[in-house]
Parts: sequence; structure tokens; C-alpha cells
Amino acid sequence: MPSSDHPVSAINEPLRLGGKFFREGGSTCLVKAVTFGPFPPGAFPDEGRGQLPRIREELGANALRLFEVPSLGFLHACASEGLRVFITIPWTQHVDFVRRRSALAEADERLLETITRFRGHPAVAGYFVANEVESTLVRWMGASAVVEQIERLIDLGHANDPGTFFAYANYPGTEYLLPQNQDFVAFNLYLEDREAYAAYLARLQNLAGNKPLFLSEFGIDAQSHGEEKQAEILRWAVEEAAEAGVAGVTLFSWSDLWQRGGKQVAGWSFGLTRDDQAARPALGAVRECWEELKKPSDVLSLGTAPRVSVIVCTHRGSATLVPCLDSLVALDYPDFEVIVVNDGNDSRVAEIATSYQEVRHLGTEHEGLGAARNTGAGVATGEIFAYTDDDCVVDPEWLKWIAHQFDSDPSLGCAGGPNLPPRPETATRARVAAAPGGPTHVLLDDLHAEHLPGCNLAVRREVFKEVGGFHTVFRAAGDDVDFCWRVLAAGYGLGFHAAAFVWHHRRFTWRAYLKQQIGYGRAEALLMPMHPERFRGAGGAVWKGRVYVSRRRFGPFVYHGHYGHEPFQLMYPGGDSWFGEVALHFLWWAVMLAFAIGGIFFAPLFCVAGLMLFGTGYVAFGRAGRSPVEPEFDTTTSRFALTGLIVAQGIVRSGSRLLAGWRHANWGRSLQFVGGTAAETLAKGWWKLGDELEFWSDRGLGREELLAAILSAYPGAEDDSSGKTDVILRQGRFWNWAVITVTEYHEDEGRLTRLRVLARPQPLMRLLVSPALLVLPFAVALGFGFQNELLTFLLVFAVIFVAARLFMWAKHPRFHRIAREAGFEVV
Repeated sequence: MPSSDHPVSAINEPLRLGGKFFREGGSTCLVKAVTFGPFPPGAFPDEGRGQLPRIREELGANALRLFEVPSLGFLHACASEGLRVFITIPWTQHVDFVRRRSALAEADERLLETITRFRGHPAVAGYFVANEVESTLVRWMGASAVVEQIERLIDLGHANDPGTFFAYANYPGTEYLLPQNQDFVAFNLYLEDREAYAAYLARLQNLAGNKPLFLSEFGIDAQSHGEEKQAEILRWAVEEAAEAGVAGVTLFSWSDLWQRGGKQVAGWSFGLTRDDQAARPALGAVRECWEELKKPSDVLSLGTAPRVSVIVCTHRGSATLVPCLDSLVALDYPDFEVIVVNDGNDSRVAEIATSYQEVRHLGTEHEGLGAARNTGAGVATGEIFAYTDDDCVVDPEWLKWIAHQFDSDPSLGCAGGPNLPPRPETATRARVAAAPGGPTHVLLDDLHAEHLPGCNLAVRREVFKEVGGFHTVFRAAGDDVDFCWRVLAAGYGLGFHAAAFVWHHRRFTWRAYLKQQIGYGRAEALLMPMHPERFRGAGGAVWKGRVYVSRRRFGPFVYHGHYGHEPFQLMYPGGDSWFGEVALHFLWWAVMLAFAIGGIFFAPLFCVAGLMLFGTGYVAFGRAGRSPVEPEFDTTTSRFALTGLIVAQGIVRSGSRLLAGWRHANWGRSLQFVGGTAAETLAKGWWKLGDELEFWSDRGLGREELLAAILSAYPGAEDDSSGKTDVILRQGRFWNWAVITVTEYHEDEGRLTRLRVLARPQPLMRLLVSPALLVLPFAVALGFGFQNELLTFLLVFAVIFVAARLFMWAKHPRFHRIAREAGFEVV
């Protein structure tokens, strides 16, 4: 933006990110936004600039969300009022844009035009590159393809305006669309029940992972609920969002005057102001809440704050101790102490710790981490012991969120939150931060954990004494896992809150990372005889909850609902695949090496070894591709290096666990798990052969009418209860036949409905075909013969494939007839 165009601005500091929150000038701030427009033509001749002082003063908002690209003068007016602006880029996203490249070209053009025009403007806080891609359209295009395009738009934005935020405005119907490169996670949410709203916010916080959660829309219709009820709901919505640690809330909307598709919307009254610009009671109710909330933690009411003893155990950890202690002495909490347990009595650690007047230093012989934690607890004076590590930096509000959990739920024995990796400064650190096996929490649900890492673990004094503290056999790792399991066994809960976070440095070098993983493996070996029910033979720990990972997940974990219309299409994430655990295990490599050596004497064994190596590569490359790498260092080299780290981590961790704990491994359970899960996986795969048709209606007819006609025309057809398709036409011994549909909404009553006919192999077919598909090509490629068998198999498979295609092609006239009889035109 030319220097002459810079406005007089009341915004002094740019908006930044800090952990799970937005920051302004180094301090946590709450984004308090309201949607503004789009208005019907002529509603506000000055683009609504005259409303901006009211929004700032009467409502107390500090941000706007726009659904149209504003003029430069409007942004100048926002800057002068101190209102930040989040701009939604408008483009044609209601069509199959994965195939219709003209829609993506339009999105690119509008995004580049907008950020070029406003680059550097103080009022611009960020952009939404898309808003609520409709759930059935996402199911049609494929979630991974949609996310790929959204991420491409975000990358385009970052490349052309690096200092500005970019995100996707999601909604519960597609909660699984989580672009990894967005700066914060945004959701449009409309829930009228307070308990359900609070519960879903906790879920969204965990979906958001390491990033701030921003409510990009929340509103209540005053016409259907009444104005007083609207005010009541918006009041508790703002309070509950702050209590959930949400970084910002956008209320929908400022005015009842709004339009969609060029037409004014009637029958809804979501505005804080009426058509005549008069204020509703909700405006005053929200203002009262926002006046008290400068940051999310301001909503917390602790009564008498319990005294907290913060305990840092360190063994030669002087390199990172200074920023750790700087953050601890700066905590915003009324009653706490800081204790440093110097395990090994390192002179440099002692020098640093004693230089802080507020820090109590305890030098001890080197007895290990478990003993050091107990030593700190032995001298602590607090009602709560809060443990963190010497390579952590805590958020200033950390103890408030910890104390809030204990205050809210007396049944909790422990409480904690996430540990977030700081932004890496080198490519090596970025790769290590993206690698698996770091300290992380395991969640039973969105507010309760099965495990809390020791770098962010708080415990009540009486519970600590009841379970006997930490076991001193754990000298470097594993102590927190054992402790949490014993607290659970004693009948107490482990609380988790996304806002109770610390920054935790990952290892700085590959060597340090792999050394850490070896230590974790040895610690798991110590845990095996203590908690045999928690381990699956020679594998890792068996968790009842979900291990927290930030890799993208799609497919079988999503429940789409009837015809893909489920309002809350929940994602059910599980652990990594059974094959992933097996293919990265030390024993897998040992068996592979044995087959390779055996191949010297019996050549076909080389084929088996090659298949095993291919399986390992497939798993490692897949995980590396789904893992988030800091964009600055996200290169092809980084992805290959990460693949190597994933393979090495699997080998060294499982190997050290096995070497130290093989006597305690349940080998029969391991074999039972591998065999049973392999058969189950082969039987439930989703292979598809698709054939597509298109139908048009200018009378408002869509997929619901077409599906009803198909059900009537096919006796025995039934709705697909899984939601993966719409209607199952026929179930045969070897194949299922099904259809999936989507409708694009065009001007007036125009509707384009797409239909895809699917042929899906039954479990028996998959079990028969899968082994042959894997083994025969490798055997031929490695020169072991079987050419005739392979050719025969491929010929049979080709005949089946062609037969399925011919069957679908033969059904075209019937589908055309069904559609015409239902009132559609064949495209």
C-alpha cells in the first residue's frame, strides 16, 4: 500500500500469536469481533462507516469480520477506530472446485488482488481463504482434496503477505477439514444449549491442537427466541468461550440488515441492532461481558487461590534454565513458590538458580528424575505441586488455568495441559519437532486425560502422599506415566485444559532425539512388569484414550450421517495403524534381515524381504507426509529426512524396550494382535470404481428428490447407514453397488445434481485379491518366475474390472429414465 495511503491508526501493535492465544504488544488479548455485512444495496450509503464508532464504543468490540472485500477508505475508518478486520475472500466454492479449475483460478485471483491492495494496512488482521465448504460437497470431492486446495490458498497468502494471518472458517459439518498451515483454527458454531456448547468448545480446542481456537461466527435468532433470550445466550456464550480458553469470538451479526446472493434475507433476526439501527438488549449484555474481559483468563474466579509450589527438576540443564526461570518468576498468580532441584548439584545450575531471589535451590546427589521430583515435593509448602521441566517456558496465566481445573472439579487428583513446541530456528529442529515419540498427553475425553507429561503436571498434595509420590527406579523418563496410572487406579481423575499450556523445547539435534527415544524405550521396559495389563506383548503401551497427535486424519474416522447431512460430522481419531506399529518395529527389521540373508540360499525369500521393506517405506513416507513441518523448513529434503527419523525412531525405541524388557513381554498376545488385526484390515478396505452422471433442474429439485426416485425404482435398495454413500442398490457375493450424490446450488432455483455409481468389493473379494496383488508383482520383478500366474491373475482381475464398468455403463439409461421421471434434465 503506498505510504500516502496510510491512515491515522488507533492500532499501535500488530496482532501476533502466542501459544493458544492472540497477543498484542507482548500481552495476551481477547479478540472481540462482530460480523459486519454483507448489507442489502442502499442500507448504508457510506459502507457502514457511521456504524464503526458504535461498534467500538457501544459494543466494546475490537474487530470485525467481513464477507466482502471492503474499500480502502473503509479500512482507514476501521484503523482510526481501533478495529481490526478479518476479511473473507469471496469466490465460487459451492461447486466441485477440485475439478472445475476456473473456480480455483478465481480464488487465486481474488486473494492476490485483495492482499496486494491491503498489504501492510494496520487494520488488516487476517484473511479467511474460504468459508464453510458444504459437507456433502466435501464428501463428494474428498476431504483430502479439499484440504489440499485450502492449504494451497493459504500458502499463496503467506508467500505474498508473510506478516498476516490466514485461516479457513470451518463448521461442525466438516470438523475434519483442518489445514495444517493455517495460523489459527476457526469454526462457525451455532448451539443454543449451554452445556452442549461448552462441551463442543473443549472438543474444538483439542482439534485445534497447538494453535489458537477462534470462533468465527456465533449467533442467536431474536425472532424465534425473543430478544431477552438472545441477550442471555450471547452473554453465556462469551463467558463459556473465555472459560474454554478460546482466543476470540465473532458474534453474528451487527445488524438485521444483511443479504445473501444479492437478495435481502428475511425471517431471521440475528442482529445486535434491528433494521432501524436501534440496539437490542443483547448489545448491552455483550458489552458488559466484554468490558470485564481483556484476556480469556479474566473470566476465571478462583475465590481463595490455593498456594502452588512450582517444581523444576534439572540434571545439567543450565543451557535452557534461564528462560525457564524467567517465565516462572513472571507468572501472573497471587500465591506461588519456585523450587529448583539440582539433580547432581551442577555448579552452573546452582549459579543460575541462586541468582533469582524468588527461587529456592536444592542441590542433591544424582539420583534420577523420580527421586528429584520427590525431593522437591518434600520441601514444598503449597497445596498443589506443579511440575515443569528445565527446557520449558510457561505461559504467564499457566497457574490460573491449573488452579481453575482443581477448583471446578474436586475429583481431580492431577491437572495439566498441552506442551507446545516453540517455533524452530533451524531445519533440524523443525524435523525433530515433527517427528513422533515426543512427550504428549493421552486423552480419555476432551477434559480428562489418561496421561499428562511431567513437563506440565500438577497434583494435589494429599493425592501425592496417598499414591506414594514418584517411583525412584525411573531415572530419566517413565516416572510421569507410572504416576498418572497410579493416580487413576486410586480413583482420581486427571484434568486437562487446552489453555494450561507450556512451551517445551524438543531436542535440538538428531542424536539427542534418538538418545531420548532410547531412554523412553528403556523406561517402557521398566513399566512393563509394574503394569503388565497396559502393554501389548512386545509393542508399546496400550492406551484406553487417544494419544495426542497433530497428523491429519481422514476417511473411516468420520461419521457423515444420513445422506451426508449429519450436522456435527464427528471425527473419531484412533491410534496409528497396527501395520504402522509393526512395520517400524525392531523385530520387523530383524525378520527382514533374516529373510534377506536366507535369500542367498533360497531366492524367493528376497521377495518377502522386499515386500517388508516396501511396507516400512510406505508407512514412514505416509506419516512424514501427514506430519506438520514449520512452513519455512517444509521442503522435499525435510520430508525425506523426517521419513528417516520416523524409521530410526521406531527401531531404536522398540529395540531398547525389547532388549531391556523381553523377559516381561507377552509374545502370545503380540502374535494374536498382529494376526487378528491384519485379517480385519484386509476385510474392511474401501476400494471403489466410480462412474458419474449429471442432472439439472431449474425448479429447485436436488439430490433428495433424485435419491427418493432411485429408492422407488430399485426394489431392495436401502439407505447406507454409514453415510459413506447414500443408497446401496444391491449387495452381491463379491460386489456391492451403491450411489453417492451431491447438489450444487446456482442462481434462482437452478440445481446441478451429480451422481456417482460405485462398485465396492465385498470382504471375501478383498481377502482373495489383496495377497496376490502384493506378492505376485514382486516375485516377477525379482526374477522368481510366476509370470504365467501373474498374467492369469491380471487377466481375471481385468475381466472383473471391465465387467464392473460395463455394468455401470449399462445402468446409464435406467438412471436417465429415473431422473427424467423425477423432473430432471440429463446433462
